Amino acid sequence: MKKEKVLEVATYCFVASIFFLLSPWIANMIDRKLFNTNSFLQAPVSVMILGIVIVSVGSALALWATVLFKLKGKGTPNPMLPPKNLIISGPYKFTRNPIYLGGTIVLLGESLVYFSLSLFGLSILFSLTLYLSTKFIEEPALVKRFGNSYKAYIRNVPRYFPNPFKLYL
Repeated sequence: MKKEKVLEVATYCFVASIFFLLSPWIANMIDRKLFNTNSFLQAPVSVMILGIVIVSVGSALALWATVLFKLKGKGTPNPMLPPKNLIISGPYKFTRNPIYLGGTIVLLGESLVYFSLSLFGLSILFSLTLYLSTKFIEEPALVKRFGNSYKAYIRNVPRYFPNPFKLYL
């Protein structure tokens, strides 16, 4: 197997395990230590169902954006295997960072499923960290790589949260 393929598969497995295994486990440990509570999977059924729906929406968004990275961008979300083409269709038409937004939505949904205040806090910290790294690290590199087409994209599409009042055509 080629080195790039191994790195690509490892990236997808690593990211998925962080979101679906590691983050709930870390939050459970924090909840137990800081709040002296074991609320893990103790949410009312209606809250758990809502959380599962939210996790599903976030997962679908991140998966859709990741597939477009591979098919249209000819690359991966891993900075070591970046896309060769700028992607501005699908969810990228509404947000410049649909994978990050999907990940944040997943974590917020998991905070409901696991009934975890710590997981909610981790999702906010995750979102803030990604927002800042995107603004100060990723975007300047993308402007260098894609030039004026990325500058135009920045002017027309919000960094993180889609604008519900803008008509995207």
